[in-house]
Amino acid sequence: MVNDPTPPAKSRGLKPITWIAALLLLAVCLWLEGKRLTIKPFPPKTFAGPVAEFKYGSIGAETNGFPFVIWRELPTIFHDRMPQGWKQFGFIYEPGQDLPVGVSVRRTAVNRIGFNCATCHTAQIDAGGRSMLALGAPAEQLDLQAYLLFLIEASLDPRLTADAVIESAKANGRPIDWFDRQILAHVIIPELKHEAGDLATSFAWMKVKAPHGPGRTDAGNVWRQRWDMHPERDAAVGTVDFPSVWNQRVRLNGWFHWDGNNSSLTERNYSAALAGGATDWLLDRRKIGKISDWLLDLPPPRFPAHLDPAQVAAGRSVYTRAGCAACHDAGVGRNGQVTDIDVVGTDPQRALLFNDEMVRRFGDVGKGYSWRFTHYRSSHGYANMPLDGIWARAPYLHNGSVPDLTALLAPVARRPAQFWRGCRHYDLARGGYGCTQGVKFDTSLVGNSNQGHLYGTDLGDAEKAALLAYLKSL
Repeated sequence: MVNDPTPPAKSRGLKPITWIAALLLLAVCLWLEGKRLTIKPFPPKTFAGPVAEFKYGSIGAETNGFPFVIWRELPTIFHDRMPQGWKQFGFIYEPGQDLPVGVSVRRTAVNRIGFNCATCHTAQIDAGGRSMLALGAPAEQLDLQAYLLFLIEASLDPRLTADAVIESAKANGRPIDWFDRQILAHVIIPELKHEAGDLATSFAWMKVKAPHGPGRTDAGNVWRQRWDMHPERDAAVGTVDFPSVWNQRVRLNGWFHWDGNNSSLTERNYSAALAGGATDWLLDRRKIGKISDWLLDLPPPRFPAHLDPAQVAAGRSVYTRAGCAACHDAGVGRNGQVTDIDVVGTDPQRALLFNDEMVRRFGDVGKGYSWRFTHYRSSHGYANMPLDGIWARAPYLHNGSVPDLTALLAPVARRPAQFWRGCRHYDLARGGYGCTQGVKFDTSLVGNSNQGHLYGTDLGDAEKAALLAYLKSL
């Protein structure tokens, strides 16, 4: 028998190191895909027409938003704290809609809640026996601060557990499947409680300053907290009323924000979106731009009751004689420009908050992007606003410290030192919300002064009545 000197053929299988490399490559791919799913958001839901987009569309503010699977169960779990559900905080629901006006949902790893332009710029007004949804109006019913603080407190509450969410979802006819229950219990709930602890520290400044109450916000201190300027250590207040956002075209040649600190409509819109939860890298400029274009010519709502034409005409004459047009008629005099706080005499806190240091820091917002901010300034005053739809913009002055137009035309000593905010009932006669309950507004607190803007306060009663009729007609 002859021995075959040919060595046996080697196995054609992969070498161990090749297997290891393949597994490592697979692991990297899975890790990258996981990062994509947890960082890059899914495309937003689109709506037919600008009205629906304004009310329910996304502007990119859901990135770090509250997990929707938990959010929708909070009214059940914490019924003792919110017996009216999200209406407790002033959110508005339309018939047939599951979400309030101004709230969007978008998936970033999980479905998350976000705000849009309508959150702060839509009001429900009940007047003359009917109710209207006023798009672009200040969100007088929304207590945004109370809502945010509630979310933090609820997240840290021992009653909020995965089991509580699962049981609530089942009771409400939307059971959660096995896989999502595991994600909820082992990922979402632990992460939420960790984030809530951090947010409680970030929002500590809200506990040492006058409460905002419905229809108001302090975006200045929100930015200061982001920049580690420690607003909890000082008394600086920048609380202002939500403004109206209709008819923006007539405002293009003036200064934006209450204190007239920016001349760019685009920057004003972006800063509002960023303050509302959007992030630099996910700022949906296209969607914001489309809504902004629609708002250019959105008309204000008409006064919901009959006005005597003769009285309105007489009021226009009073308005002209008193010199109101010089500050408030679009395209005339100082409309859109800033009146110094020493002249107008209104609460100085917001204007003083926005100082040169704030301007410097805003200059870094958008750094590395094509939209970096370049138009901010410190004004030391407040902008003279057009008065279109002024009847629906109550309460008045930049900080919302005067409840109605009648009180605004009264001497300071006769303006209410305290009044209620947050209701829908509108007083047609006085020209403002006639709340008999809600959240009490105290003008003695820092940032809440109802002083100043004495224009028209020295008119006679007949002249004031005529002027009031004219203002309601705008």
